[in-house]
Formats: sequence, structure tokens, C-alpha cells
Amino acid sequence: MKKILNYIIFLTVLASFTSCDLNIIPTDALTGTQIKNTSNGLVSLVNGGYAQFKDIPSGESSNNWYLRQNYQLSDFASDDIVCGYKTEDDLINSFRYNDRASEKSNINSFWEVSYKIIYGSNIAIQMADEKGSDPVTDYLKGECYFLRAFATHNLVRLFARPYSTANSSLPGVILRESSSDGAPKARATLAETYNYIISSLKKAAFLMTEEPPEVRNNKGFASKYSAWALLSRVCLYKDDFQSSILYADSVINSGAYSLETAVTYPDYFANAQTASETIWCIPFLAVDDKKEAAVASMIFNGANCWGEEGASPSILKVMGFGTSMMDIDVRWKYIETSNPGLKNGVNIYYISKFSGQDGSPTLSSPVMLRLSEVYLNRAEAYAKTGDVDAALADLNEIRTNRMAVPEGGSLDDYLYNAERDGITSDNILDAVLKERRIELAFEGHRIFDILRNGQDLVRDYWGYHLDNYNGIPTASDPGMNASGVMIHTSDPSTVYPIPSSEITTNKFCVPNN
Repeated sequence: MKKILNYIIFLTVLASFTSCDLNIIPTDALTGTQIKNTSNGLVSLVNGGYAQFKDIPSGESSNNWYLRQNYQLSDFASDDIVCGYKTEDDLINSFRYNDRASEKSNINSFWEVSYKIIYGSNIAIQMADEKGSDPVTDYLKGECYFLRAFATHNLVRLFARPYSTANSSLPGVILRESSSDGAPKARATLAETYNYIISSLKKAAFLMTEEPPEVRNNKGFASKYSAWALLSRVCLYKDDFQSSILYADSVINSGAYSLETAVTYPDYFANAQTASETIWCIPFLAVDDKKEAAVASMIFNGANCWGEEGASPSILKVMGFGTSMMDIDVRWKYIETSNPGLKNGVNIYYISKFSGQDGSPTLSSPVMLRLSEVYLNRAEAYAKTGDVDAALADLNEIRTNRMAVPEGGSLDDYLYNAERDGITSDNILDAVLKERRIELAFEGHRIFDILRNGQDLVRDYWGYHLDNYNGIPTASDPGMNASGVMIHTSDPSTVYPIPSSEITTNKFCVPNN
């Protein structure tokens, strides 16, 4: 109970701020009593939930903030990013599966901030219930159901096995269902966890109108479309393909969003807050720039960047490194290939998806949900239900908007064609996963796409993901038997350990083996 009280105290001292620009930096403290007695108290509390995605928790290292850990715990664990420096930062345990331990600070921090978001959402839901129904209050309440679902799904992706019918009774994560639900508690099953997430998102979608109240009409706030988009993702992860298609249809057919084109996509991520493709992002202002602790700081080479990680040889090969695709596929814009760095024998091809806003190399407004992912969720669901034509149509919708076809060329040459390319129901999933990998690279999806589809992780290139790498490549590649190259999908280390902060205070919480 002491822990939940600490979380509540943390939440109730979050700052008030203007909802029009979502400048969520704690400055002016509000007590719990002031929040309840202030007309904008509920707004401040809900906005405080969003603030936790980008705030540095009190007393923590500047590295330990939600979004930085969100991307590093996921992307650094995949085959999309290579590590060129054996840093003392705990981020190294994402690359080196054998180094993962329950006391690592990044693991503990991410877990604790996730539950602060969930607790804060539950407190705000209770406050909204006490306040009574009106359009803005109901909408804010819907946002809270969304936030707790989003935070819970990220937890279960990192700290539990992928969902399957066979795995459904395995441990998921601890579910906190109300503001009074703070006592030590066992982990729910995977089935119970996913049902809780889906139920929360359905409530969110029900409460939020398709046209947001003017004070919430900002891509930095969740919307009904955000709930539907996340449902398309969560249902896909739960192997409920028809529901994934249904929710994807709701977003795509709404007309509220449109894919960036080959002309606008190269500037998309630096302008995510107002872009047509963004469904939900976390808005940053110049004052929010984390600089040396930014998401971009480890993977880019500008001012205040360490530049110790970059695009892996694996993703470069899949995207067509050294071929004409580097000039045609505009997604190459986010990988700097002209002047790679070199660290400890590793070529570092810098990544700029989290750079460029207001001209800063370390500033962006990270995109949590965007339309292209919704298309790809639907494409995968179609592929897994045997609808090859529908899956290819969705893939081609994306590729149509990502190819800068040279004069005299034909766009058809760069689109999937089932007959020409030999695509059938037996291999359509391969095409979908390839397109997901290229389109969503470095956005926190790849490792989950690998594991939930029962595939092994293969990292047959030099870097500090290898347990015995000393900074000197000794051959053209390390070989498949090198420790750290092959991680089997059944390997227990693919699931992060439950943090020591939870295990030591909650006797009911079983650790991961």
C-alpha cells in the first residue's frame, strides 16, 4: 500500500499546463485537494498522465524516462539496431540477453513509471465518476481508459510471453483495475491481461466522440481513433484477426487520417504533431529537449549525441543497401548512409527518425500510433486468414506512398504482384513482415513481430550484442555459433525479468524464469 500512496503523491504534484500546446513540464505543484477543488483539476490530472511519458522521474538518472526506455528495451533487443560501444548504461542489457537482471535500473524504472501511468488513470477515472457525466468529462475518462490500456500492453509485451492459445494461462502482468487496487497482487494470466486491455480500450472508444471537444483536439491527446488503432494492434497480438481487421477498418475508413506521400514522408517525423498520418504522438517543445538523454542521442550523430548505435547490417540488407532502392524508397531518408561512423570495428549508420524537429538533432515528438501501422495490422490479419489479395492491397497502399519513381519508370515495378512475385497464402506473411520491418523500423515493433510469430532472432553481424565481442572483428561475420547471434523464440531470456522493486515488495508476484 505504501507504494501506491507514493504513486498517488507523485501524480498529485504534477503541474497544470495549457491543453492547447500540451507543454507538460512539471512546474507548479497541485495537491490532491487542490486538484479536486479546481475546475480544471481533472484536466490537470489527465494531462499529468501524458506528462509521465516524457518526464524524468524524481530522483532518477536523466536516462530513466519512459520513452527512452520504451524504445531501447524494444528496438535494442531486435535485429534492426547494432551496438558499437559497450556502454555502462543499463541499455546494454537490451542487446545482451544474458546480461538481463531484475535489478537493472532501466527495467525497474520502466515498470514503475508504467504503473504510475496506470494508477493516475484510475484515480482520474474515479474523479470523473464523482464529477458526473458531461461531454468533456466523459472524453477525459475515455482518455484515461486508453492510457492504462496502452501502458499495460507495453508491459505485457516486454515482461511476458507472447499471447497464444497454448500460452493463454501463463503469467501476464499485474492488473490494477481501480484507484483502490494497490495491495500486493499476483500476475494475471495472459488471457486475463489481454481481456483487461481490450475491455479498457472498448470503454475508451465508447466514451470518446469521433469529434473531440475543442480543448482536446490535439494529436497529443488520445482519441476514439487512437483506441481503435490500438485495438487493431492488440487484437492482432491476441490472434483475433477479424477484430483487428474491424478496428483497422474503422480508422482507415473514417477519412480522419491519410498516409504521408513520397514527397512529404521525408519530413514526417520532424513534423509529427501536425502531420496527416499521425494518430497519436507525445508532443515535445524545445524546452522538453532531453539532449544527451534524448531518444535520438544514442542513434544519431549531431550535437549532444553519443552515436553509439545505428541501423544494423540486417535491416540495411532487407531495405536494399547498395541497390537503386536507396534512391527510390524514401524510407532511406531516415538512415544516414553517406558518412557512417566507425566504433570498435562496427559501422554506425545513424538513424534520424527521432531528430530534426525545430532543427534539433535530439528533438522530436515520438509517434505512438500512425495510419501506416493500422494498414499493416490489417494486412497481417488478412494474411493470416488467407486473403492474399486484400493483404497485398494494403501493402501496396503503403508502397505507393513511399516510392519516388524516377522519370520514365513505372510505379507498378515497385508494388507487390502475386503472380509475378510468386506470392501465395503460404508466403504472404513473409511479405507482410518484411514491409512491417521496413516501414516501422526503429519505432519499437520489430522484436515483438519476431517473437509473436514464433521466429528466432538472428544477429549474424559484429557488435556488442555478442557476448564475447572485444571490439575487433576477426572475420567477415561472427558465425552462427557465436554467443548472442541466435536467440531462439523459446529462450526464457527473450522476456525481461520482473523488476526487483516489484519482487521484493510483492510476495504474490512470481518472477520470470
